[in-house]
Amino acid sequence: MPFVKPTSILLVEDNLPDARYVREILPKTTYSVVYAVSLCEAHKELEKAEFDIILLDLSLPDGTGLDTINAMVKASPSTPIIVLTGLDDEQLAIRAVHLGAQDYLLKRDIAELMLTRTIRYAIERKQFEKKAQRLSVLEQREEFMATLTHDLKNPLIGANRILELMAFDEIGPITPQQSKLLLQLRDSNQMLLSMIQNLIEVYKFEQDVHTVTIVNTNIHNIVISCLSDIALLADHRDIKIETDLSDDVRDIPADPTAIRRVVQNLLDNALKFTPSGGRISLAVHPFDHQVCVEIEDTGPGIPREEQKQLFQRFNQGRVGRKYTPGTGLGLYLCKRIVDAHKGQIQCNSEEGGGTIFRVILPAV
Repeated sequence: MPFVKPTSILLVEDNLPDARYVREILPKTTYSVVYAVSLCEAHKELEKAEFDIILLDLSLPDGTGLDTINAMVKASPSTPIIVLTGLDDEQLAIRAVHLGAQDYLLKRDIAELMLTRTIRYAIERKQFEKKAQRLSVLEQREEFMATLTHDLKNPLIGANRILELMAFDEIGPITPQQSKLLLQLRDSNQMLLSMIQNLIEVYKFEQDVHTVTIVNTNIHNIVISCLSDIALLADHRDIKIETDLSDDVRDIPADPTAIRRVVQNLLDNALKFTPSGGRISLAVHPFDHQVCVEIEDTGPGIPREEQKQLFQRFNQGRVGRKYTPGTGLGLYLCKRIVDAHKGQIQCNSEEGGGTIFRVILPAV
């Protein structure tokens, strides 16, 4: 039989017969009780150890009424409290719960089954409260991130437009070296824009506010548009792009914007990890009454032990952390979008042998 740790209880009670009764009705194999006769002693016990629950009398030598609850909540805010009292006062009970107590029991009514059940429920309620609080904090953080990333987009788009005007001599003449530096700044901003867009899209999917609008979509048009976006950057880094777009491919029922994000993210990944002088191959072909998009690079490959976590939220492999910036959301978002389209996304890679990402989507 596996060992089950007893539920630890801090019993704060100055009446010895009442304390003895509580300790006697609680099974010793299931509950471990530490006894304190005052708030001062209770604070000392809380400094020495953590407890699963506090059983608290409202009339103590150094505290009476609701002040005792305030003192215990302040001393151990994460520990559930059950009030044990001889005062049959409904208004007092309500105020005690408002101050943080999980329950309010009259001593004359206490029995083993009732007390053990109340302890169990109080612990469960407190754990639920903690989870709800953590969820609220996470939701606020996600909301803040969504607002922040959305507001960052416009300045970057405006900056890129100015950099392009300068780089292509539309404002005034500059040297080829200056033009190259300006375009490098533009490409760096474009990477930031892609990361920001991923953050926004992930937020939408996880908050269930992203509406996938399915229409008959020409995958060739999406692929060609994405290729045009990375063509200049690939050219600057001396990376060759090869394409194989089959004429036999049918349209797919898809959200064009969402599928474009998938292709763009996979191409961005391939571009990030392919060294200068390398090659990226993009193929689109029919596959068993479906459509398959394959993106292959000649980068360093992905270690086998990292491939299991590729599509997890905020995952960044060893290679990604070492050489390139990113949020770890690109592949996670790709998986969410492909799943929403009832498709599949796969990765084949060997360390030192490049990587192939394969997206399979239903055809019309």
